[in-house]
Amino acid sequence: MSRLLPAEPWRRNQHVTAAMVFVVFTAFAFVLPFLPLYVRELGVRGDDAVALWAGVLIGVAPLLAGLLAPLWGRLADRHGPKRMAVLALGGYVVLLALSAAVTSVGQLLALRIGVGLFGGIGPLGLAMATSLAPREQTGRAVGTIQAAQILSAAVGPLLGGLLADLVGIRRTFLATAALCACALALVSLCYKESPPSPAAATRRSPFAEVLRLPGTALLLAVLFLVNFIGRSFTPILPSYIQGMGVPASRLAFATGILISLYSAAAALSAAWLGRASRHRSPRALLVGTLVGGAATVLPMAAVSSFGAMLALAVLLGLASGGSLTLCYTMGGLMVPEGIRTTAFGFFSGAALFGGAISPSVAGLLARWDLRGIFYLDTFLFVALTVGLLLGARPRVAAPEKGAVASGERLG
Repeated sequence: MSRLLPAEPWRRNQHVTAAMVFVVFTAFAFVLPFLPLYVRELGVRGDDAVALWAGVLIGVAPLLAGLLAPLWGRLADRHGPKRMAVLALGGYVVLLALSAAVTSVGQLLALRIGVGLFGGIGPLGLAMATSLAPREQTGRAVGTIQAAQILSAAVGPLLGGLLADLVGIRRTFLATAALCACALALVSLCYKESPPSPAAATRRSPFAEVLRLPGTALLLAVLFLVNFIGRSFTPILPSYIQGMGVPASRLAFATGILISLYSAAAALSAAWLGRASRHRSPRALLVGTLVGGAATVLPMAAVSSFGAMLALAVLLGLASGGSLTLCYTMGGLMVPEGIRTTAFGFFSGAALFGGAISPSVAGLLARWDLRGIFYLDTFLFVALTVGLLLGARPRVAAPEKGAVASGERLG
């Protein structure tokens, strides 16, 4: 296996981490869309009760992951991200395998809570990919990880649906656990990391140190709102598409195609913008993606055909799909090495919170008007653009000792 990977340590780490992220998030996407069906299989009756339990089961893991992401980052700064990633992956293997054997929805909830408690793979992946990488390669590394995660959202539900039809939902959980075991083996055997920073272990308050960095508060808000926008369409898409004349028999397929094409376009955007940030200001690129997002999401409220909606979804993915990549790139450049994973924990947590609450907000707006979420997202894109143009510009951290370079800025 090692012979297939680049010899250069930072490139090897980037490839290993991208594979880990893709496998893990694809595995999660195998089962998440079908939890409502599993809830029925576990004996819950009534559409309202099934929807309530499914919503709780889907939302509890990312909510806990967002809360604990800074803690996972702090532990990784002290003990090394590889050790913490192995711990998280081992937890996933056990919890997902047990999910195939539950006999009640309460047992499944307990295991989903466990998955949330071990939900540090997001910030760990970002830190692992940028570890040992030259500073000018930070954007490329982050873009690769983001592209892997976005692609998993396009591939996972399709493959998971096919697998669930073939072997059943319970055995799909076992397949998910097996994929996480493969990721665990890959990281254990092939990832190379530098020893944990001695300075990280002696820092008394790394959380406060992260929050004191210039521009951190603005970046956290941008991450929260960018992921809020990115996750806001899913609850209303089937109903919105059905209003365009798509027959009920093809509604699930049409929704899946739209989400998959959007995700593929967003993955391309993330990879390209990650590389572009080597030569251009990531802040300026981020402003461009936000303007492009506003220009493509607003017409979605006026289209009347599925073909036009599909085209706009692809354009939206290309225009703004790399926004999170640029945010993480800015964050990776502005924090000192010794607290990088702690910082990525804060950044990932902010994004997770935004994604966790946006479906509920979209559902509430849908009671007023199905198009309401498109108007809200347009306003948020514009507000974020203005905030970035007027806000304080964060500075690039010095490579050593956590000092801040006096003249260098992120755009």
